Amino acid sequence: LPIVAEDLGVQVSFVPTTWSQIVPDLLGNQFDVIFSGMWVTPARALVMNFSESTSVEAVHLVAGKPLAAPMKTREDFNRPDVRIVVYAGTIQEGIAARLFPKAQIVKVEGDGDQVAPVADGRAHAALLTTPTPDLVVRAAPDRLFLPTGSALQSTATAAAVRKGDPDF
Repeated sequence: LPIVAEDLGVQVSFVPTTWSQIVPDLLGNQFDVIFSGMWVTPARALVMNFSESTSVEAVHLVAGKPLAAPMKTREDFNRPDVRIVVYAGTIQEGIAARLFPKAQIVKVEGDGDQVAPVADGRAHAALLTTPTPDLVVRAAPDRLFLPTGSALQSTATAAAVRKGDPDF
């Protein structure tokens, strides 16, 4: 980012936010641009402009061995007795509602830890974006695993600015 700021002739200042607040904070003029893997969606395109794609990210189901060891398919997690952890107000919340309508969706606010309840046996699984799924499973292979082996959904990510700001 310092190179981009230098090319633009501006000074960079980093502003802390959370995933559930990142879009409202951009629209509320708390900062001018999002450079951290913002998923490009039609709903977001109504309120912000996106750069060319900067990467592709995916959402994976990360399960905990304490409760979900025998569960191997997406359908195994779509039951009323299953708890799936997501960050509130994120794409993961929408994916969970769409793919696991029978499961209990546990919403973590702000930047709370969504992996701990899974590793500790308080929830069956969490939806995590790349590269986090591989990292957390490698860090705790005795407690976590990737049951489906493939992404639940993937999409392009890009930088974003408010509508009305100069386009990329």
